[in-house]
Amino acid sequence: MVEPVSVTALSFTEYVMSGQRGRISIVSEQRSVYLGADPWVCGFYNPMRDAMRRAANSIDPDAELDAAVRSASRNGQPRAFEELREGFLPWLRSTRATGVPVAATRWEAGDLTLRVRPHLGLRMPDGSTAAVLVYVKETPMTQEAANVGLRILQRTIDATLPGATPLVLDARRGRAFRMSRRTNLAKLDALIAAEAAGYVVHWRMSA
Repeated sequence: MVEPVSVTALSFTEYVMSGQRGRISIVSEQRSVYLGADPWVCGFYNPMRDAMRRAANSIDPDAELDAAVRSASRNGQPRAFEELREGFLPWLRSTRATGVPVAATRWEAGDLTLRVRPHLGLRMPDGSTAAVLVYVKETPMTQEAANVGLRILQRTIDATLPGATPLVLDARRGRAFRMSRRTNLAKLDALIAAEAAGYVVHWRMSA
Protein backbone atom coordinates (compact mmCIF):
# COMPACT_ATOMS: atom_id res chain seq x y z
CA MET A 1 0.00 0.00 0.00
CA VAL A 2 1.36 3.42 -0.96
CA GLU A 3 1.81 5.66 2.05
CA PRO A 4 -0.43 8.75 1.88
CA VAL A 5 1.38 12.06 2.25
CA SER A 6 -0.32 14.88 4.10
CA VAL A 7 1.25 18.09 5.45
CA THR A 8 0.13 21.60 6.27
CA ALA A 9 -0.02 24.31 3.65
CA LEU A 10 2.70 26.22 5.51
CA SER A 11 5.04 23.21 5.66
CA PHE A 12 4.66 22.83 1.91
CA THR A 13 5.34 26.54 1.41
CA GLU A 14 8.53 26.22 3.48
CA TYR A 15 9.58 23.29 1.30
CA VAL A 16 9.17 25.38 -1.85
CA MET A 17 11.30 28.20 -0.42
CA SER A 18 14.06 25.90 0.81
CA GLY A 19 15.91 25.63 -2.53
CA GLN A 20 17.02 22.51 -4.33
CA ARG A 21 19.82 21.57 -1.96
CA GLY A 22 17.74 21.99 1.19
CA ARG A 23 14.63 20.12 0.11
CA ILE A 24 15.53 16.56 1.01
CA SER A 25 16.67 17.62 4.47
CA ILE A 26 13.59 19.75 5.10
CA VAL A 27 11.27 16.91 4.05
CA SER A 28 13.14 14.48 6.30
CA GLU A 29 12.78 16.93 9.17
CA GLN A 30 9.08 17.47 8.48
CA ARG A 31 8.50 13.74 8.11
CA SER A 32 10.02 13.07 11.53
CA VAL A 33 7.78 15.78 13.03
CA TYR A 34 4.56 14.59 11.41
CA LEU A 35 5.13 10.90 12.08
CA GLY A 36 6.76 11.34 15.48
CA ALA A 37 4.83 10.61 18.63
CA ASP A 38 6.59 13.26 20.70
CA PRO A 39 4.56 16.51 20.81
CA TRP A 40 7.62 18.18 22.34
CA VAL A 41 9.26 18.09 18.90
CA CYS A 42 6.45 19.58 16.83
CA GLY A 43 5.11 22.22 19.19
CA PHE A 44 8.08 24.59 19.34
CA TYR A 45 6.19 27.65 18.02
CA ASN A 46 2.70 26.72 19.21
CA PRO A 47 2.73 28.97 22.31
CA MET A 48 3.43 32.02 20.14
CA ARG A 49 0.86 31.14 17.51
CA ASP A 50 -1.72 30.63 20.25
CA ALA A 51 -0.75 33.98 21.80
CA MET A 52 -1.13 35.70 18.41
CA ARG A 53 -4.69 34.38 18.09
CA ARG A 54 -5.52 35.58 21.59
CA ALA A 55 -3.86 38.95 20.93
CA ALA A 56 -6.16 39.62 17.98
CA ASN A 57 -9.13 39.59 20.38
CA SER A 58 -7.47 41.11 23.45
CA ILE A 59 -7.71 44.62 24.83
CA ASP A 60 -4.04 44.15 25.77
CA PRO A 61 -2.31 42.26 22.93
CA ASP A 62 1.12 43.03 24.38
CA ALA A 63 0.26 41.08 27.53
CA GLU A 64 -0.63 37.98 25.50
CA LEU A 65 2.69 37.99 23.65
CA ASP A 66 4.67 38.90 26.77
CA ALA A 67 3.19 35.90 28.59
CA ALA A 68 4.24 33.60 25.77
CA VAL A 69 7.77 35.01 25.82
CA ARG A 70 7.97 34.44 29.58
CA SER A 71 6.85 30.84 29.09
CA ALA A 72 9.71 30.11 26.68
CA SER A 73 11.82 27.35 28.22
CA ARG A 74 13.16 25.23 25.38
CA ASN A 75 16.52 25.79 23.75
CA GLY A 76 16.19 28.65 21.26
CA GLN A 77 12.68 29.65 22.27
CA PRO A 78 13.43 32.88 24.20
CA ARG A 79 15.20 34.62 21.31
CA ALA A 80 12.75 33.29 18.70
CA PHE A 81 9.72 34.33 20.75
CA GLU A 82 11.12 37.80 21.42
CA GLU A 83 11.78 38.34 17.70
CA LEU A 84 8.25 37.19 16.88
CA ARG A 85 6.78 39.55 19.46
CA GLU A 86 8.79 42.49 18.13
CA GLY A 87 7.66 41.82 14.57
CA PHE A 88 4.06 40.79 15.15
CA LEU A 89 2.77 43.38 17.61
CA PRO A 90 3.49 46.50 15.52
CA TRP A 91 1.95 44.78 12.50
CA LEU A 92 -1.18 43.80 14.42
CA ARG A 93 -1.55 47.34 15.80
CA SER A 94 -1.18 48.77 12.30
CA THR A 95 -4.06 46.64 11.00
CA ARG A 96 -6.44 47.69 13.83
CA ALA A 97 -8.07 44.31 13.19
CA THR A 98 -10.00 41.96 15.47
CA GLY A 99 -10.06 38.19 15.33
CA VAL A 100 -12.74 36.11 13.61
CA PRO A 101 -13.07 32.30 13.52
CA VAL A 102 -11.61 30.31 10.64
CA ALA A 103 -12.31 26.75 9.56
CA ALA A 104 -10.01 23.97 8.43
CA THR A 105 -10.11 22.13 5.13
CA ARG A 106 -7.99 19.94 2.87
CA TRP A 107 -6.80 20.46 -0.67
CA GLU A 108 -5.41 17.82 -2.99
CA ALA A 109 -2.38 18.62 -5.13
CA GLY A 110 -1.76 15.38 -7.00
CA ASP A 111 -0.75 12.74 -4.45
CA LEU A 112 -0.12 15.37 -1.79
CA THR A 113 -2.88 16.32 0.63
CA LEU A 114 -2.48 19.80 2.06
CA ARG A 115 -4.12 20.59 5.39
CA VAL A 116 -5.26 24.20 5.26
CA ARG A 117 -6.23 26.18 8.32
CA PRO A 118 -5.29 29.87 8.48
CA HIS A 119 -3.52 30.66 11.75
CA LEU A 120 -5.46 33.92 12.02
CA GLY A 121 -8.78 35.21 10.80
CA LEU A 122 -8.99 39.01 10.98
CA ARG A 123 -11.71 41.59 10.47
CA MET A 124 -10.41 44.98 9.39
CA PRO A 125 -11.93 48.34 10.41
CA ASP A 126 -13.65 48.62 7.00
CA GLY A 127 -15.39 45.28 7.53
CA SER A 128 -13.23 43.28 5.15
CA THR A 129 -11.63 40.06 6.37
CA ALA A 130 -8.26 38.38 5.95
CA ALA A 131 -7.17 34.76 6.28
CA VAL A 132 -3.56 34.66 7.44
CA LEU A 133 -0.89 31.98 7.36
CA VAL A 134 1.70 32.99 9.95
CA TYR A 135 5.29 32.14 9.04
CA VAL A 136 7.55 32.11 12.09
CA LYS A 137 10.95 30.80 11.00
CA GLU A 138 14.26 32.69 10.98
CA THR A 139 14.84 32.66 7.21
CA PRO A 140 12.96 35.62 5.66
CA MET A 141 9.90 34.82 3.58
CA THR A 142 10.03 35.82 -0.08
CA GLN A 143 7.20 36.93 -2.34
CA GLU A 144 7.84 33.96 -4.62
CA ALA A 145 7.42 31.47 -1.79
CA ALA A 146 4.55 33.40 -0.24
CA ASN A 147 2.69 33.14 -3.54
CA VAL A 148 2.48 29.38 -3.04
CA GLY A 149 0.80 29.78 0.35
CA LEU A 150 -1.37 32.60 -0.97
CA ARG A 151 -2.60 30.50 -3.89
CA ILE A 152 -3.45 27.59 -1.60
CA LEU A 153 -5.38 29.97 0.66
CA GLN A 154 -7.06 31.47 -2.40
CA ARG A 155 -8.15 28.07 -3.67
CA THR A 156 -9.64 27.08 -0.31
CA ILE A 157 -10.97 30.40 1.00
CA ASP A 158 -14.64 29.45 0.48
CA ALA A 159 -14.15 26.68 3.04
CA THR A 160 -11.97 28.52 5.57
CA LEU A 161 -13.20 32.14 5.62
CA PRO A 162 -15.47 33.00 2.67
CA GLY A 163 -14.74 36.35 1.04
CA ALA A 164 -11.48 36.91 2.92
CA THR A 165 -8.25 38.22 1.44
CA PRO A 166 -5.41 35.67 1.72
CA LEU A 167 -2.28 36.89 3.52
CA VAL A 168 1.03 35.26 4.42
CA LEU A 169 2.62 37.04 7.37
CA ASP A 170 6.36 36.87 8.03
CA ALA A 171 5.83 37.43 11.73
CA ARG A 172 9.46 38.08 12.73
CA ARG A 173 9.68 40.96 10.30
CA GLY A 174 6.06 42.10 10.55
CA ARG A 175 5.68 41.86 6.78
CA ALA A 176 2.44 40.66 5.21
CA PHE A 177 2.46 39.32 1.66
CA ARG A 178 -0.57 39.38 -0.62
CA MET A 179 -1.10 38.17 -4.16
CA SER A 180 -0.28 40.70 -6.85
CA ARG A 181 -2.90 41.17 -9.55
CA ARG A 182 -0.09 40.69 -12.05
CA THR A 183 0.63 37.15 -10.83
CA ASN A 184 0.30 34.57 -13.58
CA LEU A 185 -1.99 32.07 -11.84
CA ALA A 186 -1.67 29.41 -14.53
CA LYS A 187 2.12 29.36 -14.12
CA LEU A 188 1.76 29.40 -10.33
CA ASP A 189 -0.63 26.43 -10.42
CA ALA A 190 1.84 24.55 -12.63
CA LEU A 191 4.62 25.31 -10.16
CA ILE A 192 2.54 24.06 -7.23
CA ALA A 193 1.69 20.86 -9.10
CA ALA A 194 5.36 20.23 -9.87
CA GLU A 195 6.50 21.04 -6.34
CA ALA A 196 3.79 18.80 -4.85
CA ALA A 197 4.99 15.91 -6.99
CA GLY A 198 8.55 16.59 -5.87
CA TYR A 199 7.50 16.74 -2.23
CA VAL A 200 5.87 13.31 -2.44
CA VAL A 201 8.98 11.82 -4.07
CA HIS A 202 11.26 13.32 -1.41
CA TRP A 203 8.91 12.16 1.38
CA ARG A 204 8.87 8.58 0.16
CA MET A 205 12.64 8.57 -0.48
CA SER A 206 13.24 9.66 3.12
CA ALA A 207 11.20 6.77 4.57
